[in-house]
This record gives sequence, C-alpha cells and structure tokens, in this order.
Amino acid sequence: MRTIFVDVDVQRDFCEPTGALYVPGSPNDVMRKLVAHAVEHRIPILGSVDSHAWDAWEFASSGRAGPSGEKPDFPDHCVKGTPGWLKVEGTLPPRFRFVPNVPDAPISPIVEEVVRGDTQGLYFEKEVYSLFANPLAEPFLKALEARIGEPLSFVVFGVATDYCVRAAALGLAERGYTTTLVTDAIAGITEEGVTRAFDEMKRAGVKLSTSAEVIS
Repeated sequence: MRTIFVDVDVQRDFCEPTGALYVPGSPNDVMRKLVAHAVEHRIPILGSVDSHAWDAWEFASSGRAGPSGEKPDFPDHCVKGTPGWLKVEGTLPPRFRFVPNVPDAPISPIVEEVVRGDTQGLYFEKEVYSLFANPLAEPFLKALEARIGEPLSFVVFGVATDYCVRAAALGLAERGYTTTLVTDAIAGITEEGVTRAFDEMKRAGVKLSTSAEVIS
C-alpha cells in the first residue's frame, strides 16, 4: 500500500492570524514537520487550495448567490494571486504544481511526474469545500493508483476540520481509500462542528493518528 499525504488548504488566509478567515490554533509548525518528512522520505503530497476570483459568489462583497442559491457571505479570501492565497511558508516542497479547476486537462504526464518523484507536491484548486470539487482530482487518483499498481493510503492534515478537512477525508473514505486523520495537525472553527465532523469521519471508517505516530 502506497502512502500519500493530503494537505488541505494550508494557506495564509486560513492559517495565519492576519488571514481573512483565520482558523484559531492552526498547527502550522506540525504541518511543516509533516511536509518536511514527506519530502525527506519521498512521500507524494496531494492537496487542495481554495482559489477564488475577486467576485466569487461565496463573498459578501460580490452580492451573488451560489448555483443552488447559497449565500455564505464570507469575507473576501484566497483570491488567486493575493498574499492570502499563498501557501504557508515551509509547507511547499521544493518541486510542486497547481492543478487548475477546469473540466478537462491531460493528467497522464503529471501522474508520471509524481510516480518518478519529480513533482513532490500537487495541489488541486477548488472553489468549494471538497478536494473533489476539482474535476481532475478523482481521475488523477484513479490513474495514479493504476500506474503504481497497489492500493493508495491517505494521511490527511490541514484546516478547517469541520469544513474542508471533513470534506476531503469523507471524500477519500467514501471512494474506498484507506484514510487517516492527523489529529494534532488540524484545527476547526467551532467545537460543535468539529465534534460532528469527527463523528461523521469515524463512522465513514477514517482512522485517527498523531503526527508523531505518522512520522515514526
């Protein structure tokens, strides 16, 4: 079984106190250690990054609603190209790519790069909570597993536990992948939301571990 690390939205707007949607207690140092461990041991890192245009429907400033009438009225955040959109310092491997949120693009060359270890980190841009909102994420994972020739096991960390981390872990588990949540490398918004998210993830078969256990 091949282990893959999954970095969920470790971006400055979420993980630093000056960020537009800061998640209190974001464990940046622990996440840096996990990335460094992955690079040292040639563990591929897949991840997600929130990527918005200036007028995203999620923003209160846009005056727009989502495709199903959603209107979360979030402050402007993770606008692509702004400082808040950037990954937290120390959480990018030396060689990485961002995968745009588009319906169709060739993935075979990227699969080969990841298998060879040329590309150490691959980050899927998305506009809503789930990693799988990017239409290239699921076919990439299927192609990667077929190319490697053995099952994939995913180790998930990032923010926020009750939103995008929950969505990523459930999405992986629901697709039949062995999924482990690093409990000291996540942070959530509300205590109630985190409790519900943990209940859902455990019911879906997500395992719990610590960064020390993962690194050892």
